[in-house]
Amino acid sequence: MLSTMKRYSLFMLLLIVAISLNADYYDTVISLTGQSLYNGLRTLISNNTNSSYDSSKDVLFQTLDNTGGNVTCVYTGQVYNVGYNYNGSSNPNTEHTYAQSWFTSSEESKKKSDLHHLFITNSVVNSSRGNYPLTAVANHGSATVYYSSTPRQSYRGYSSTSHMVFEPADQFKGNIARALLYFNTRYSGQSLVQQNENMLPVLLQWHIADPPDAAEVTRNNGVYNNQHNRNPYVDHPEFVARIWGGTSAEDELIMNIPELYISSTYPNPFNNSLSISVASKNASPVSTTIYNLKGQMVFTQNSAMNAGETKFFWDGKDEKGMDASPGVYVIKVKSPQSSISTKVLKL
Repeated sequence: MLSTMKRYSLFMLLLIVAISLNADYYDTVISLTGQSLYNGLRTLISNNTNSSYDSSKDVLFQTLDNTGGNVTCVYTGQVYNVGYNYNGSSNPNTEHTYAQSWFTSSEESKKKSDLHHLFITNSVVNSSRGNYPLTAVANHGSATVYYSSTPRQSYRGYSSTSHMVFEPADQFKGNIARALLYFNTRYSGQSLVQQNENMLPVLLQWHIADPPDAAEVTRNNGVYNNQHNRNPYVDHPEFVARIWGGTSAEDELIMNIPELYISSTYPNPFNNSLSISVASKNASPVSTTIYNLKGQMVFTQNSAMNAGETKFFWDGKDEKGMDASPGVYVIKVKSPQSSISTKVLKL
């Protein structure tokens, strides 16, 4: 798999950067490397203040990871129909990928409530994972397997160093890795060595083998809208190699690139001016149209996009040059091959 990725190397990396770039958010760190980048990211993402675990579970189960009333166990792929009022009180429940027993004493309520490392899981599997390190099981044949009717399956067994560990399903390993790398970056003192098991080398492998996809980027946007900080390793996967080294990002990093993607809307909420960053796989004409929640068109413009990222700006006015009313607006970007939409809030 990794050898196949190498063939795409620099071209794919440039597309990745184009899609994930949220220049306004990352301006202060974009040129940094190593410890300077790590420290800069910690400063940048340290503004989340939510300390209500109950409110985080409401968001997790009712909006963030809810699709049509259904939620999915990240470890087994099991789907649960929970509607829109469920709060994780029974089964399924909430997995803290960075186990609560690993928390240092500072900012504990924020750590417990941080959506970037909270995921939905089957309660039995959650209990079985416990606080075991998240890393590779040496022998799947002798491990306990957790699965449903989907291709996802996770394992609990012994690592190559003979410690009991938990290995998540292949389809979610990259997400887990980036969640733990985020947690280590965001919160001082939160080590990736637990129960004598150094998770970092395997997490770096998982990050490369299972890179961010459109769903993970969309989730990152959703978390940002709720707690106002981002997971930088989802937006900029190349930051991982810049900080921890290992395999070159230029040689190894690849992700599924959509035809058209709104990579950022900044600031959101906004007052008078909104920057809309749109990434495109190919050069193409596009239309950018803004609707109110009644479905009425407020503003539209046609543009020619090059491959990569293009920035559009909306001054918050309608077609007649009048200030649009405060409220939620839907931005729809359409090309001959694809269309994508997102919501913004005008104050």
